Order: sequence, then structure tokens, then C-alpha cells
Amino acid sequence: MLLSEIARVRRTTTSASFLVFTLAAFGQQPAFEVASVKPNKSGEGAPWRFVGSRAGITATNVTLPFLIMNAYGVRDNQVSGGPGWLTSERYDVVAKDQSDHPSPARQRQMLQTLLADRFQLRLRRETKDLPVYALVVGKSGYKFHEADGGSDGKNTAGRERITARKVSMEWLSERLGGQLERTVVDRTDLQGNFAFELEWSPDPDDLSGPSIFTALQEQLGLKLEPQKGSVEILVIEHVEKPSEN
Repeated sequence: MLLSEIARVRRTTTSASFLVFTLAAFGQQPAFEVASVKPNKSGEGAPWRFVGSRAGITATNVTLPFLIMNAYGVRDNQVSGGPGWLTSERYDVVAKDQSDHPSPARQRQMLQTLLADRFQLRLRRETKDLPVYALVVGKSGYKFHEADGGSDGKNTAGRERITARKVSMEWLSERLGGQLERTVVDRTDLQGNFAFELEWSPDPDDLSGPSIFTALQEQLGLKLEPQKGSVEILVIEHVEKPSEN
């Protein structure tokens, strides 16, 4: 089901200007061909999963804030507001995508449309000073090389390893932010695409391997410096429990 009406956009000027928006503000966004949203009663400790593929998405036993994070590419500390049931109510979502070549960005837009339609979700964007990490080059310089012009190998980022064949420092910053659950800002001043491998121990109590901070310095010649920075957050203006379908 698509959005029932074109959303209203209004700008309000206060000490911190903000934007109240819903998904169809500037025209209809992409939507899944068919989607099912059902309550999950298995409980907080039960297994959960979120799988995105060319066919669509399948989410099991997830909260609405988790879906918002995946739809907008933000982290837990970038979603605020809303009623108490947001973190207690869990859902199963199955959404089918019939497009021939769905990109991750298009699929996020489809999920945004689904949330606005089924949950009547309206969000407000604000900026807030939060702890961030700045990714910088260490004193001895970086220890990797630019990607070959014809390089088209697969880039992967997992829980303990990143394999990059042709990526920017912005790409690396986003993946590091996902690992550390904190925004990472690229301040390396390195332009272009690079190839490297990074491996670390995901368990801080496991001394057999380096932490992600140590691995960055020893293997890539990069550092993460804690700082404060302006981070965009999403404030929930309105939300409703969906009817089962």
C-alpha cells in the first residue's frame, strides 16, 4: 500500500531551525510492491534478524527504532522521541521489491515509504552536539595505496575485518562508525579510492588480536580521535501502531 496522501512540509524558525517532514514531501517516493507488517510476540530475548536482498527485505522480531535506523542510515543515538511502546513492541516485516536493479539507496527509500504509510511516521530533523570520532592520518603517514584504475573487486565489511578493493575514506568512515556505533568524520584529506585490508579483534577482552583502534594505526597508519561534532538526529513527531496485515 502506498502513502495515502502527499505529506505537508513546513519549516519553523527557532533557536535551532528544523524541518518537519514525511516521505512524499517532494513527490511520491519508491514503494515496495507488497508489504506485510505483523506484531511479533516472541519477546525481547528471542532471536531477531534483518535481511535485505534484491527481492526486498525480511525483518523478524525488530523494533520500530531499528527499522528507522535501517531506513535512514542512522544509529541508535540519532533517533529520539516517540511513545514508550517503541522499544517494547516488536514486528515481523516482509516487503517485496519487483524492480530489476534495486540499489541500497532505493531500498532505503522504499522502507521509509513503508514506515510513513503503515506507522504514520513523521520525523523532524535536528542537529545536536554529540561525541564523534575524527579519522585522521597518523604522524608516520598512511600505509595503503590507491586502487588500480581497473579494480572492481568486492568490498566487504564484517564484524572483525574490512576488505577494500576500491573505496574512499568516506566509505571507510561510515563502516567504522557502524562498528563503533558512533559517527566517524573523515578528516584525512585523502582524495580518491584506495585498497587495503583491516583486521581486528571484536572482543575487547581478547588480547590475541588488536583492537580496532590499534589495528587502524598499525595496519593503515590512521587514527581515531574523540571529538564533539554536530550530528543530525531524527525526532519522532508522530507515530501510530500499525494494523495487522
